[in-house]
Amino acid sequence: MSSQPNQSLIDGIRCLQYLVSSDRAIGCRELARLMDINTTRVNRLLMTMASIGLTMQDEHRRYLPGPGIHALAAQAIRGSALFSHALPILERHAPKDIVVALGVLWEDQIIYIYHSTPGSQGSQALAGFRMCPAWQSVTGVALLAAESDEALMQRFTPEQWRNLAPHMAQQRQRGYVLWHHADGEVSMAQPLDKHAAALAFAGMWRIDEAEAAARLQALKALNQLIAQ
Repeated sequence: MSSQPNQSLIDGIRCLQYLVSSDRAIGCRELARLMDINTTRVNRLLMTMASIGLTMQDEHRRYLPGPGIHALAAQAIRGSALFSHALPILERHAPKDIVVALGVLWEDQIIYIYHSTPGSQGSQALAGFRMCPAWQSVTGVALLAAESDEALMQRFTPEQWRNLAPHMAQQRQRGYVLWHHADGEVSMAQPLDKHAAALAFAGMWRIDEAEAAARLQALKALNQLIAQ
C-alpha cells in the first residue's frame, strides 16, 4: 500500500475550500488560478462534487456551494471540539465593545470561526468575516510564528516578510502579539494551547499603555477559559 498522500483528494478538498471561501459564484479558470493547477482538473473536481451535491452551477455555469455543503457544515460544527467548547464561553465572556476573533490557519490564510464586532448579535459572529491573508492579520502572525523562518521566507514576498518578522519575534519571545498599526489601531492575539487556533482582540483605537495592558490581561484570561 502506498504511503504517498492522495493528490486528487488534496486537490478536491482545496478546491472546495476556495469555493466556499468566495463570496460569489466562481468559474473554473479563476479557481484554477487561485489553486495554481490545471483548469481541466478543477472542472473535473467540481463536476464530481456536483454529483454528490457539494457544488452547483448558476445560469452562467459558474460554481457555487451546493446543498450538501450545509449538511457538511452542520456535521463539522457538531464534531468540532474547539467550536462547541469555545462558542458558549465567547458568547458569555467576550468583550462587547471591541472586535473579538477566533481563527485558524489554512494555506497562509486565516479562517475565522468566530468574529464579533461592537453591536453585533452572537449569531452574526459565527464565521462572521471573510478569509484573510495571514500576514495581514494579528491572528495569522501569532499562528505563523510556530513555523521556521526558513519555511516562511519561501512563501512570502520580501515586503510581507518585513511586516511579519518583528511581530513573530514578539510571539516567540512573549507568547502573544501586540500590534500597534500605523493608523492608530491596536490589535493583539495569543494562540490557544490545545488547538491550532488563536484568539484575538482588535478594533482598539489610540489606546494608552495602561489600557493596552488591561486588554492584554483580558485576552489571556479569556484564552485560559477556552483552553480549560
